[in-house]
Amino acid sequence: MEQLDICLQPTPSIDSDHPVIVKQARELSQGCANDTDKAVRLFYYVRDNCHYNMYDLSTDPDAYRSSRILEKGQGWCMPKAILLTSLCRAAGIPSRLILTSIRNHKSPPEAVEMMGTNVFFPHVYNHIYINGHWIKAAPTFDYDICERIGVPAVEFDGVHDAVLPQRDLGGGHYIEYLNDYGVFADVPWKLISEIGYKIYGDSMRSWFAR
Repeated sequence: MEQLDICLQPTPSIDSDHPVIVKQARELSQGCANDTDKAVRLFYYVRDNCHYNMYDLSTDPDAYRSSRILEKGQGWCMPKAILLTSLCRAAGIPSRLILTSIRNHKSPPEAVEMMGTNVFFPHVYNHIYINGHWIKAAPTFDYDICERIGVPAVEFDGVHDAVLPQRDLGGGHYIEYLNDYGVFADVPWKLISEIGYKIYGDSMRSWFAR
C-alpha cells in the first residue's frame, strides 16, 4: 500500500496537483465508469494529442514538468510518459515510470548520425496500476506518425501490456528492447546521467549534466 501511495503523489517532474493537470484529468475522466476506462482514455489522449518530437530536447529540468509538457503539447518518449503518469495520478490511478534502452531499427538516418547509434536512451514508458495489477503502456508514438512510417500504433485496453512492437507492418525489424533499468516514482536524473554517459560519451554531455 505504501508503494501505491508514492505512485499517487506529486513530485518535482510529475506535478499532478498542478491546476492544468487536475483540470485535464477531470475533463478526460468524465463519464468513465472505472479506472480501466479512465486509464484508456488518458493513454489515447497522451498518445495522439501530445505529439511525438524526438528533437524537442532541453537542458532545463523545468521543461520536463508534466504541466509544462501538457501546455506545450509535444515531446519525446520521456515527456509523454511523464505526462501520462501525472494525469493518471491526478485521476486517482497509481502510475510510475519504466526506464529502459531500446534499439529502433526504423530510426531516421539523421538521428542515427547525430547520436552515432540507433540505440535510444533513456526510453521511458508507463506502469499503471489497474484492478490490482501493474500494466505496461507506451504512449510514445502518435497514430499519425505510425501511419506515416508504416508501423503498428500501440493500442491499450487497460488490461494487457501495451509496448512498442517488434515488427513493422511489413514484417521488418522495428523496436528491440535492450535493457530494463527499473521503475521509478519520479524521473531518476542521476541514474539517467550515469547510464547516458556510458552509452553516448561526451556527445550529449550538456543534456546529461543534471
